[in-house]
Amino acid sequence: METDKTKDLERSEAFLHNLIQSAVDAIIAADKTGKVIIFNDAAAEISGYSVKEALKNLDIRDVYLGDGAREIMKKLRSDEFGGKGKLKSYLVNVVGKKGDSIPIRLNASIVYDGDKEVATIGFFHDMREEIEMKKKLEKTQVQLLQAEKMASLGKLAAGVAHQLNNPLGGISLFTKLILEEYELQDKVKEDLNRILKDTQRCSDTVKELLEFARQTSQFMKPCDINKAITRTLFLLENQALFQNITTEKDLSPDLPPVKADIQQLNHMFMNIILNAAQAMEGNGKLILKTYLHPSRDRICIEIKDTGPGIPKDIKKHIFEPFFTTKEEGKGTGLGLSIVYGIVESHKGNIHVKSDPKKGTIFLIELPLNSSEGKGNKNGR
Repeated sequence: METDKTKDLERSEAFLHNLIQSAVDAIIAADKTGKVIIFNDAAAEISGYSVKEALKNLDIRDVYLGDGAREIMKKLRSDEFGGKGKLKSYLVNVVGKKGDSIPIRLNASIVYDGDKEVATIGFFHDMREEIEMKKKLEKTQVQLLQAEKMASLGKLAAGVAHQLNNPLGGISLFTKLILEEYELQDKVKEDLNRILKDTQRCSDTVKELLEFARQTSQFMKPCDINKAITRTLFLLENQALFQNITTEKDLSPDLPPVKADIQQLNHMFMNIILNAAQAMEGNGKLILKTYLHPSRDRICIEIKDTGPGIPKDIKKHIFEPFFTTKEEGKGTGLGLSIVYGIVESHKGNIHVKSDPKKGTIFLIELPLNSSEGKGNKNGR
């Protein structure tokens, strides 16, 4: 009879052991002195300690940051966190073997023998994956909202631009006719030329609006990315703004062609390069690099400047239409919006990193198969 009871007890202990070891969440129990007496496989996976070394050397105080173990015991002895002797869904950081901080959700209890506390047991749910998924979801939501906003603004911009084109053309035409056909005082000519200049500024803005509003790529064909970059640099390098800028090229010689609208790519590169040159105030280093992504499914283009970088409060707005930090009259604020629109229309991605000490890097990824891109952007 005694043997049967012993066997039943052994079976119960074995079942309990398997139950604890099979748990998805970490289970850690400690006696009243703080010595760890239960430490399952999930606890080992989360913490980095082996079960053997935890049971031999680990103290429950080592599991929590600072005075965390004492704070947990205070809460367990309180009635406010799930009832006396219990702590429910408490978010806390624990410490791994390598000193890393691990966010977990803790459910814990005090184990009593009558009224006497003899141990504590905690169930630790690793929150890292959940937190990472939440961050990705929030990022995706921001990208979707931005894409919707850009699409709506694109339609509005196209309508406004077409409405402005005709009257602006009329103003320009009749101003030129007056200048050509009448004898005018110098002061009047000066005023009329100012009208022409301001009209041209408006026309340039309209042109940028139409480019920004362009939603599809109409002339898609295989393009040589390196040739597009080289051509853009050739057009810009002789301008006064680039006289004190050193250009460095690291263009991979064996890039496959990308199916794209070459005119849009030229426009995209010109906007980013001009933006970089202006950020450096015409003095610094411009580095252009192309390479095939390790996954071999997309081309990567890096455009780096040694400018002052972009402040954190500004970086989240750089792709927004009409946002500019330039003086009035020196920019429409559409340049980087157009860049974003072109990258999106090519199903690509654009990432921006900025460091006040190192400058700014624009990383553009264009898919070799345009149907596989994501069309999103990321801040610096």
